[in-house]
Parts: sequence; structure tokens; C-alpha cells
Amino acid sequence: MIKRFLKAVEPLRAGFNRCQSEQLGPFCTFTNYRRIWMKGFLLLGAVSLLPLVVVVLIHYRLLGTSIDSEFNLRMERLTSDARIKITSEIEKRLDIFSFTVKENTYEQLTAPGGLAGILKNLKLGFDGFEDLRVITPAGVQTAYAGPHEVKKTDYSNQDWFKESKKHDVYISALQKDGDAAYMMITAKSFRPGGSFFILGAVLQPEFLTQTLSAYKTDEYTDIFLVNRSGIIQTTSAFYGDIFVKLALALPDNAPGTQTFLDKDDQMGPIIAGSAVISALDAETAFILVAVKQKKAIMSIWKRLQTRLNYFAAFCALGIIVAISVACTFVINTLYRADEHKAETTAMMEQNNRLASIGQLAAGVAHEINNPMALIDQTAGYIKDLLALREQPHKGDKELVENIDLIIDEVERCGGITNQLLGFSRKFDIQIQKINIKEIVSDVLIFHQKEAQYRNIKLTVDVAEDIPEIVTDRGKLQQILMNLVNNAFQAMENGNCLDIRAFNEELNKISITVRDNGCGIAQESLTKIFEPFYTTKEEGMGTGLGLSITYGLVEKLGGGISVVSKENEGTVFTVTLPVNGLKERVNSYENSAG
Repeated sequence: MIKRFLKAVEPLRAGFNRCQSEQLGPFCTFTNYRRIWMKGFLLLGAVSLLPLVVVVLIHYRLLGTSIDSEFNLRMERLTSDARIKITSEIEKRLDIFSFTVKENTYEQLTAPGGLAGILKNLKLGFDGFEDLRVITPAGVQTAYAGPHEVKKTDYSNQDWFKESKKHDVYISALQKDGDAAYMMITAKSFRPGGSFFILGAVLQPEFLTQTLSAYKTDEYTDIFLVNRSGIIQTTSAFYGDIFVKLALALPDNAPGTQTFLDKDDQMGPIIAGSAVISALDAETAFILVAVKQKKAIMSIWKRLQTRLNYFAAFCALGIIVAISVACTFVINTLYRADEHKAETTAMMEQNNRLASIGQLAAGVAHEINNPMALIDQTAGYIKDLLALREQPHKGDKELVENIDLIIDEVERCGGITNQLLGFSRKFDIQIQKINIKEIVSDVLIFHQKEAQYRNIKLTVDVAEDIPEIVTDRGKLQQILMNLVNNAFQAMENGNCLDIRAFNEELNKISITVRDNGCGIAQESLTKIFEPFYTTKEEGMGTGLGLSITYGLVEKLGGGISVVSKENEGTVFTVTLPVNGLKERVNSYENSAG
């Protein structure tokens, strides 16, 4: 299950982060796939997330505007309802006071006990009335009923009296008398002859406070009265006691209800409403003010904002993950396509180089074959002369053996030139039964003198039960020769070379060439069979030996592997089929033909 899952998500893993091969790098169209991925990620992210951000911001704006509009409507309704209630309470008192002055003459009001009876009836019907008094046009009080002992008093200099003379009915703003606060309500009545008198009464403001308290719905709401000059008339929970200047700029004293937004230094944002109190028969000095702290009503907005933030963050995360997966998949596909193209291009270039080498090898082989043919003919001629001698010399036998060795090596050189020609054209494989021990001995003959000179110990271990194999003698000889040559070049004087041959498994044998030379670096092990790759110093090798060896082993139907550590040595293992070459040759000829 886990393997299936890993296989399914393999295209989504960032495979393009792997380092590109140095050999393939020049053939790749792109070099920095991380930058391409980052550019694509940023571009798609900007295109995808920008609309989301714009929609969220627009939603914030619309939601904020909608909430402000809703709160404005609520504040306007609260202010209007309170204004209607306050206006109704004031109008009731103005109406009853106007009715009282019209139903009673000056004589009735100033008669003993007249004002007291009327005051008693007023208190029974309405809260707030404290006393009654009759005042002449000159401002002199002529009659009084109430709890205080008041003598004749002159009110001609009082502002409320001056205003009372101008209106039929009038209610004043809050007045201050020592520590006490009161309002004056007056009504004017004409006497026969054209003169008039004023009936006045002291009103306590508690009835206004009690009326407004019903509209204080929570601790974040305040509602109170101020006069036209902004002096507080009823106690405010936010702005202080009566007779304090309101620290809030009110709109113009326009009729109707007005709402506005403001910011208080202590309470923060607020929403307020104001309304001028106007009775039907008289104007008043009062303005109703309602204030609500916005933080109380912003809790709803905060909850909506939090939900919107979570939703936007979830959408953004989903978009980012989707873009990341899509970019990774596309760049991985591009990387694999580019890598495949680079491999194909590198292979084509390698084939072109091998074709050029094949053409060069054909010319070199032709030039070498001519002197080799002459050497072969001369050696044969000398051998024939020795055979025709009438009196053989005692050293003729050794000389003939050396001549035969020369002829054999000339034939092997011819095989080597044919291997070079294998880069450019196909050669027939010469199949025969080969004794592994003889092949190894033939190869080591050429290195015995160098081994003695350099004090290199040669060890050969060929299993007794190893069978003869059906293969190409020249190619196998060339394989071993190349491996032994490389081993001698890697070893210092006094080192050891060990060649072993044994049965790997049924129908297969293995030949190992082990040395304790300088070894091969780990990063080079995967490249040593590539054409033109060499670990030798410049000018000491062409990088074709192991490449040719690899190709020869494959033609013989086998495989080659290498194990090496620096400063410890190297082991090459060649595995060959015992009888499988015949079928491989037939398959090769059929595919080529």
C-alpha cells in the first residue's frame, strides 16, 4: 500500500532538485529549474490570490459599511423614540399649565388658598411640580404656594422671566440655586384692560432623568439632555454631571434626528444621535443626546471578521498547495523531458565521436595491418628457412618457438585492429571453445618481464572444474589484456595482481582481476565505462580502454562490474555465459540484418 502511494505521488515530488549530470549539463535547455519553479509559483500565486484578496477587502468594506448603516439606523430609532417620549412628557406639563392659567383668573390665583389647591391637583397628576407663583409684568411675585417660605421677590432680572414675557407658555433650561437645580415652567394670561400676569412653577428635572433611564439598554449606552449651549441638563454616565460643558461636538440645531460617528479619547469610536426637543406650543432649550460605544456593537463585526479571516486563510492555503503541486508536476515533467532530450543529444554526439574514431581507426588499422602482414610473412619465411636447414642448430627449436610466438602475436594484433574497426562497422564473431587458463596465461606472458622488473607479484587461480566456454578468443583476450594493462598502470612497484576464474552459477563463469593499486574515487565509478572518460593524468590515456572493454563484454553476452576504494585497490569482475554466445550472435545478426 505504501509503495503504491509513493509511486502515485512520485510525479509530485520535486525531482528537479537533483543535481544535473556534468556530462548532460551542456545539452540541457534549462539549468536552474528551482528559479523556473519559483517564478511560476509566484506568478500563479499572484494571479490566484489577488482576486481573493480584493474580494475579501471589498467584503470588509461592504460589511463595515453595512454594519455602520445598521447601527446608524438603530441609533436614529433610539434617539427618535426617546425624543418623542421626552417631548410628550414636557408637552403634558405645558398643556396642563396652560389650561390652569386659562381656567383661573388673577383674583382666583392670588386669593388665599387658591394656588395651594391648584398645586395639590398638579402634584396628583404629574411628577416634578414643586411650587406655584404669580408674577406681575414687572417681575414681582404677588402670590406663592409651595414648601418654602418666600416673600415678595423680584424676578425682573432673571433670564427665564424675560423669555416668559415673550411666549404664551415656556419651559426654561436647568437653573442653579446654590446646590439645587430646577427648571421653570411659565404660562402668560391677560387680564381685563390689557395687562397680563405670569403663572410660574418650579419643575424638578428628575422626571426627565427617569424617562431617559428606560432607554439606557446597557453599560455602553448613555442618553441625556443638554441645552442649546451644550451644557449638560441631566446626568451623563460618559460626560459628567449637570452644568458641565459637553465634550462632544454636536451638529447644528436642525430639526429632526441626526446621527454621526466620532472618536472619544477614552472610549474610542462612538456612534451618537441628537434631536432638538420642540413642543407643539413652545420651543424648549433642550437637545437630546444619545451615545453608544462602538466597541460594544463591534463584537458582532469581530465575529464575522474572524470567520471571514479563517475562510480566506483556508482558501489561500488551498490555492498555495494546489499551485505548489501543479508547478512541481509541470517542472518535473519539463525536467524529465529536458533530461531525456539531453541524454539523446549526448548519445548522438557520442555516436558521432565514435563514428569519427571508427573512421580514424579504419585508417590506422589499414596502416598497421600492412607492416603486420610483412612481419608475418617474414617470420614465416625465416621459419621455413630453418626447417630447410640440413644441419639443425641446437638453438633452432627455441628460435622456432619464438617465431611461432611472433606469428601468434601478429594475428592478435590483427584482432586488435579489427576491434578498432568495430567502432565503424560490424565484424563477425568467431566462435570457438576456449580454455580460460590458457587465455589468462597468454595474456600474462606480455607482462612477465615488467612484473619481474617492478617486483609485482602475479597470482593466478583458475578453478579445476571450470568448463571451457564457447566464445570469441580474440575478444576475450582483448578484454583481459585491457584490464591487466589498467591494473599495471594503477599499481606501484611491489604491489600484487590477482586473477581468479570460477563458476559464478549454472552456465556462467566469472573472472576477477584484482589489484592493490591507487583505486578509483567513488564519484568516478559510475563514469569509468563512458567513452573518453579517464582518471589518468592528461596525456596518459584516451578514456577508450574500458569503454571498448565494456562493449566487448556485452558482445560476448556477459557483464562487467567494478568495486574500488581509493588507496586500497580495484576489483573488476567479468561474467560470461558458458554456452549462451551462439544464441546472442544469432539474435545480433537478425537485428542487424
